[in-house]
Amino acid sequence: MLPLTLIRRPLTPAQADAIMQRAWIVPACFYAAGVAAALILVALIALGVPALGLRYGLAIVCILLVTFIPAAVAYARAPSRPPTVTATTTRQEERTVTELMITGDTTFSQRRLAGFTWGVSGVLISLIPLSFSSSTKNGFLMSLLACILIVSFLVKQTYLYFPQPRDVNAQKLLLIPSGFAFAEKDLLPRLKMVDWCNVTGMGETVKGMTAIHWAKDGEDGVTWLRLKDPGLSYVALERLINYFASNPRRRRVLGTETGVDVVRALLRGQDPDAN
Repeated sequence: MLPLTLIRRPLTPAQADAIMQRAWIVPACFYAAGVAAALILVALIALGVPALGLRYGLAIVCILLVTFIPAAVAYARAPSRPPTVTATTTRQEERTVTELMITGDTTFSQRRLAGFTWGVSGVLISLIPLSFSSSTKNGFLMSLLACILIVSFLVKQTYLYFPQPRDVNAQKLLLIPSGFAFAEKDLLPRLKMVDWCNVTGMGETVKGMTAIHWAKDGEDGVTWLRLKDPGLSYVALERLINYFASNPRRRRVLGTETGVDVVRALLRGQDPDAN
């Protein structure tokens, strides 16, 4: 997450969550800069500065501000959208295997993708009159380029304009009785596996990277995880890891559909063993 990657000092899970609860500051700063740029352009135009590019620059800034409003709202509200917990049952070598999956909310990723696509399309269209003002040839080429790109996206990659949850990569945490696997949401997705019996606890977060401490065969180690989806709580993750790391007998529930309720209770801060 952007706010955490800018902080070099170690953060406890509670401190990291507190910063993410103020996630609205990030889009607010970007929009403040955009509005300031728009006001400067308006002032220059009102003063009669003879530059045609000022009007088109103002149009581009306004287009970007409008198209990214849904993404900004989704980012600001992300901490209030908890991840989903599901159970998947498959058949493997004549036995039934149930795995639990924690999936981060994709609302922000969807709206960010749509905002980028609509913003680029709007900018291309706004540049057509500017191109014609320089020469008919440039205007024709810009019109052709904009038409080809927008039509090809609408026909072949419609999801770019109207993305669904399946169209974006969501960060996932796989829970099984033997351990957990964390899928890093990169261009080349990586799977980091940690065994419950080796976990000693969750550490601090440094520059957006969270430490998972483990010990095996007398050797101490650290696996670094990066929570890239807003809405995944650091305190909830610590509570989840500490619970199953310190309760070996309860790990079996992760191989059953009943485990969904247990994991949801832990993420909400409730006692999963309460009657």
